[in-house]
Amino acid sequence: MAEAAIFSAVKSLGVLVVEKAGFLQGVEEQVKWLKRELKRMQCYLKDAAEKQPQNESIRQWISDIREVAQDAEDVIETFILKSNTPRSSEMSFHERVISIPKHLYHLNVVGKEIDSIKAKLQDIERSRVRYGIQYIGEMTESTRRSEVGEVEWRRRLSPWQKDEHLVGLERDMKLLLENAILDGREGLAVATVVGMGGIGKSTLAKKVYNHSGVAKRFDMRAWVVVSSDFMPRDIIKELMLQVLDPKEDKLKVLETMEKLSLASVQRMLHERLCGKRYFIVLDDIWENKHWESLASVFPVEGTASNMSIFMCFGRKYYATFHYINSTGQGSRLLLTSRDRNITKHARYIHEMKLLDSEQSWKLFMKKAFIDNNEGKCPEDLYDIGREILRKCDGLPLAISVVGGLLVDRSPSKSKWENVSKEINTHLGTKESSVSEILELSYRNLSPELKSCFLCLGFFKEDATIRTKRLIHVWVANGFIQQGRRGENTTMEEIGQNYLDELINRNMVQVKDMSYDESVKNCHIHDLLRELSIRKAKEEISFEIRRGEGNSQSLDKPRHCAIYCSTETFIYSAAGKNKYVRSVFVHGYDNRTDVKPSYLKSFELLKILDFENFMLYELPDTIGELTGLRYLGLRNSRIPELPRSLGRLKKLEVLDVAKYNTNVPNVIWKMDTLRHLYMYHFDYTRTPIRLDTLKNLHTLSYIRTDHVDPKHLTQLASLRTLGIVIRSSDYEFSTLCSSLKNLVCLKVRNINMYRISMDVLGTMCNLTTLKLVGGLTKLPDLPPNLSYLTLIYAGLLHDPMPVLEKLPKLLALKLDRAYYKGRKMEVSEKGFPRLKVLILREMWYLETIQVRNEGGMQELKRLEIYKCSNLVKKLPEKLRLITILLEK
Repeated sequence: MAEAAIFSAVKSLGVLVVEKAGFLQGVEEQVKWLKRELKRMQCYLKDAAEKQPQNESIRQWISDIREVAQDAEDVIETFILKSNTPRSSEMSFHERVISIPKHLYHLNVVGKEIDSIKAKLQDIERSRVRYGIQYIGEMTESTRRSEVGEVEWRRRLSPWQKDEHLVGLERDMKLLLENAILDGREGLAVATVVGMGGIGKSTLAKKVYNHSGVAKRFDMRAWVVVSSDFMPRDIIKELMLQVLDPKEDKLKVLETMEKLSLASVQRMLHERLCGKRYFIVLDDIWENKHWESLASVFPVEGTASNMSIFMCFGRKYYATFHYINSTGQGSRLLLTSRDRNITKHARYIHEMKLLDSEQSWKLFMKKAFIDNNEGKCPEDLYDIGREILRKCDGLPLAISVVGGLLVDRSPSKSKWENVSKEINTHLGTKESSVSEILELSYRNLSPELKSCFLCLGFFKEDATIRTKRLIHVWVANGFIQQGRRGENTTMEEIGQNYLDELINRNMVQVKDMSYDESVKNCHIHDLLRELSIRKAKEEISFEIRRGEGNSQSLDKPRHCAIYCSTETFIYSAAGKNKYVRSVFVHGYDNRTDVKPSYLKSFELLKILDFENFMLYELPDTIGELTGLRYLGLRNSRIPELPRSLGRLKKLEVLDVAKYNTNVPNVIWKMDTLRHLYMYHFDYTRTPIRLDTLKNLHTLSYIRTDHVDPKHLTQLASLRTLGIVIRSSDYEFSTLCSSLKNLVCLKVRNINMYRISMDVLGTMCNLTTLKLVGGLTKLPDLPPNLSYLTLIYAGLLHDPMPVLEKLPKLLALKLDRAYYKGRKMEVSEKGFPRLKVLILREMWYLETIQVRNEGGMQELKRLEIYKCSNLVKKLPEKLRLITILLEK
């Protein structure tokens, strides 16, 4: 399909017509014609897609139209970039006069290039007639309204609910826990879950990992994904960070590890685990040599001859148990792999099996009828459903994806028949019915969702993808446009809706939920990532570059993921970077710098992402990338950003969080900036001006002694603010009184400055509030507050009598907030709408008393972390909904 390419080109043409109309003298009609013609071509693509498997000529026709669409976008964006002169108000009369010939030249160039594209499109039209490709037409208004309503309904479905649909794993989990994880034996034991891709290995491991009995038995737990891109140093560092004490400074430990050799980092983890009872999951191991290189890190009590290694590959047992004669702590490693040869000395094998017919049907019902609590299938769909299931071969991933494809408010027999027919039609052209089902689900996405799905291949294999990062990438690529769903809806909210729909179609998986029940992190299954990469290569000219000997297959790559392990590789292929729109740089173990001229070669770049990459310097040539919209430097190692950053007039997102990076006082020049993320400690040594950023939606975090309070009060579009209070005389009340439109406020007051926060009670639009430190009593709180977090609050009295009166509170997190209190009381009518309650490290808390069991009637989820005294005396009502219980 070429939908994604045409969709993107049509949007670029639309932007040109609307925003650059004054620059188009003489070619405006040509641009409008090009937009109309490409949009018309979209109406032929559905018929072409149905005919292409049987016709090589039609496949070539689709490829031709894709290439023309990409060329059109290149022409338009190059013109926009070249004609991007300063505003006339900023230019002298002389500068305006000398800019005219340059502009006329670019107009002439773009006119000729559009004529060339027009000729190509006329050839494509003649080929369309010859191949008999039919005009499907655009949707009527009534059809469009119906489809929009269907999409809105689908997007309202809860991703949290979706993630709980597990079928056929109960017996597997019971056997795994009893025979390998909670078997009571001492010493280290290794267990491995093996099976084909999509069968549910990681899902089973996750259920075991989160089991309350596992949480109570082990001193520490950790989970790391190994994947085929094996990076031992990154794996060891990730494990080390997860087993740290919560009070330790993770950044300092990370910086220490970066200075050490791999052997030293391994020894560091080994020493940390010694004497501890730990449970560690190594997910998705591809080769035995990967396991062998990691095995020595894990302490083994006793000698090799008396160590017991279990291979638990499911329901098949080769059970020769070796009792361990040692003083070990009873630690466990759980591995998942597609390769049954991992850890060859296994005595116990458990192989994941495909779901049987009834298990498959049960899972299918939960996926296809997600909004129906009973999950019952209408009689007229039963036989078709069984036929579709037969083609899924009992593989959970295939069942989940096809079930997500069939989700409908009003299930249609014709739709189910079409799905069954499409699987049949294409079965002979794919490696398996499973891959065809995944492809079918992709084909049924809207053009917008197709474009969004293709971006998922830009990230590393098995990566945990931050939701905010993903949505910002979608927006920067132009896949989301404001105003599509109403003036009051932001592009980020639309992007969240897109993500929710992909989750509800089972094409993206939830990794972590925020306490407000939104998706915090997501990830994509290996098989779906392979589909995303394959389709991105076909449709949007995506290219993966690896190693010094990398050979490129594309003349005009538009999107790149660069995997570099040496200092020189990142300099390669500069000659083919002119048309690249997005670059994602993924590193291995080495420090890598970017050559200034190489960075400058990406003329049309919109997205540059170095997140989690060991980059120590950003060249001044970053200022040459004047079309850049997203710059991701989170968790890099850059001590200071160059002042040339101020030339990035189109930048919408700047992310330098998670590291102490100095930000120069040039931010005020970026008047299109919408989101600015900085480190919440000493992230900068330079006061910065912000009053010109009228489009800024997010500012998090900013130190109060590094910004003029009056500047903050002038940010009319600001919706999310994170501040670090650095003085006791800070005018907090003045700030809050001026920012009445804030919906999210995060305040860090670690030094416990005595600041009056009662002004919070007047902030009627504020729905999310996070207060860290600095409280002995609760301030007046916003009346419409939905999500509240209190950390290191130092409260002297039970906060519940105050908090329970907040009428709209949905989620409450108390983290070391009430140190000395032993009891919290909830009245009979307290917390009328509370759904989520999270309690962390409330060391002295022994009980939560709910009077007459009338309070917290809506509570659905209770998380308790390191509240050992409370665990013993939980009321039965609360015990039943505790989903996370850690020692």
